Amino acid sequence: MDVNTLLGAAVTAGGIAGFASKGSVPSLVAGGLSGLALIACGQTARFKAAAAISAILTLMMSIRFAKTKKVMPAGMVAMRSSGGVLYNLLKMKQ
Repeated sequence: MDVNTLLGAAVTAGGIAGFASKGSVPSLVAGGLSGLALIACGQTARFKAAAAISAILTLMMSIRFAKTKKVMPAGMVAMRSSGGVLYNLLKMKQ
């Protein structure tokens, strides 16, 4: 299974979990849309789009982590998304 598909599934699951535990509609929408987009990128080998989505997630969740100092979910998503950026940059060079 592709890295983008796995990352997308984790982000989607996180959005659903945020909604289920806190009633956060923004988590559901943002996590759902970005996760599904990453899954689509993984299935169609669109590494440039996946790198952009991962970079946006990294930026947004890094800012949130800096404000809250909470590893879950902000720190974890920022870390995983930065790995997604690196993966996709390497795939684009191949």
